[in-house]
Amino acid sequence: MGNSISHISGRQSGMNVSTSPQDTPQSSKHNIEFDDSASPQKRCLLESYSTGDIHQVIATQLQPSTIYRCHTDFTNPVAKCLYREASDIFLKRKADTQLDPFSMKRVKLYEPCNTTAFIWSLPAEILVLIVALLGARDMRCVAQVCSLLREIAGPLFFSNRNFPTSPKDLFHIRVDSPSFDILSTWIRMDAFCPPRMMLCWLNPDLRALQLSAFLHFLQSVPHKSIQYITLFWNFDILASPILPQILTFLENICASGCEDLTCMGFYHFVGSSGVTRLTRMHGHMGVNHLKAFEASSGVLFSPEFFPFTIQTICSSNLEKLRLSYIKLSSAHWEKLMRYLTILALIELQVDADCAPSTLIHFLARHPAIHTLCIIPRPCGTWRTNRITARLMLPISKLDGPLSHILPVLRSLHTLPTLTCLALSLQAHVASPDYLSSVLQCVDHCESVEYLFISLPSQIHSHSAMIWPGTHSAVRVKHLAFDSSDIVRTSLPFAEDTLALSAQWIQAFPDVKRVNMRGYSALAAGDLVDIVRKVVAADVKLSVTLHN
Repeated sequence: MGNSISHISGRQSGMNVSTSPQDTPQSSKHNIEFDDSASPQKRCLLESYSTGDIHQVIATQLQPSTIYRCHTDFTNPVAKCLYREASDIFLKRKADTQLDPFSMKRVKLYEPCNTTAFIWSLPAEILVLIVALLGARDMRCVAQVCSLLREIAGPLFFSNRNFPTSPKDLFHIRVDSPSFDILSTWIRMDAFCPPRMMLCWLNPDLRALQLSAFLHFLQSVPHKSIQYITLFWNFDILASPILPQILTFLENICASGCEDLTCMGFYHFVGSSGVTRLTRMHGHMGVNHLKAFEASSGVLFSPEFFPFTIQTICSSNLEKLRLSYIKLSSAHWEKLMRYLTILALIELQVDADCAPSTLIHFLARHPAIHTLCIIPRPCGTWRTNRITARLMLPISKLDGPLSHILPVLRSLHTLPTLTCLALSLQAHVASPDYLSSVLQCVDHCESVEYLFISLPSQIHSHSAMIWPGTHSAVRVKHLAFDSSDIVRTSLPFAEDTLALSAQWIQAFPDVKRVNMRGYSALAAGDLVDIVRKVVAADVKLSVTLHN
């Protein structure tokens, strides 16, 4: 057969097409040579094959009055190469299937070509301009057509919906409930990378379809790839018409493989507590992979949500438990803390409504805790003289009001070496003055790397802020004062707690660094001059004042 690519058989076929009445069918065999002399013809055939003008090439190059269906021989290597080149060009241009290389028609010269041009054959720049004219809903539909249009419409769709997907946002993604449907498009993008943290805001008009879209996203990403999930809401979630779906939504998040779940509600919850149902609940350890759980809303301890909350705590190998702003009474706190036993717990955060005695008895059953934080409450007083439990804790960080921190330090069997001691001063602890109460806590420590003192928002007398002249024998390296809780920005010097606390620095002779921040009636430069009079020359000083 030589270098021929094909032959046109003279067999009668039902697919023959004749454009001239006087033409009569005849058997013929045409050989197309592909040596060097025929390269222009080959080039013309390829170019016409890719542009849709192959009809005209057949009409001029091939002369049979009737052209029948071809039987192509692909055993010839040259034929294979040519056909492959032509096919590649053909597929790139996305020409219409009527230009099938096995079915050709003889047409008149200059007959207009009716080849269909597919939209993805346009340059990417043109497609971007077209998609940019669409609305958000249409962009989403376009992104679901194919991978090419998804890569073009996706970024425009995300930008239109204010959904951040830049590389700098890959660690954490902020998304509200109306944007949950975007996740299904985002996960199919070529550049998709699962974020480690998701911050999700639930809106009052939350719908079940939105929750389903979010859960589908969690099920589609690799297991345990999203480690931190935080949920915020600021509406009466108990009055939501999809409350059962919300509970299922939370349960599925726990089962998704995330390690840190935070549920934080800002809506003022008023209702009964579900703690009384504790005796009828049992958890199964190790059901999920949670290592940290934060419940910062009273809603999570309502009768509707409390089963989920307690099951989450009891069925997880938690290392960190944060229960804050849940508005439980001291009796409910005692029942809750007596019920809970979390062997792997190393970090605990509770409200100051939890009595010091209840807290200490809980700590005695969890000897691995090294970080303890108590959220202060205004005007909270507790009797601590009856606490007799002795604690064997590797405590390194303590944060909270003096009413709780001092009893805990007194209960420790050995003096701790603290990397951080944060004390929140309140008006009722000035007995006889604030600094004396602070020194009581510090003296129960072996050493303190960082001492942070949150000054009271108001003081009853100037004498409560004086320095009694005593010095601490405990070494404190870094000392910080904060008066950010004061709402008034213009105070008389007699009530300027930040300025008055400057003299307290003298009680810590080993301090090497001092930070002062918050509100003050003085300028920053004047405050620095006051501090420089009472500290050594090698002490590093930093002052940051709020407007």
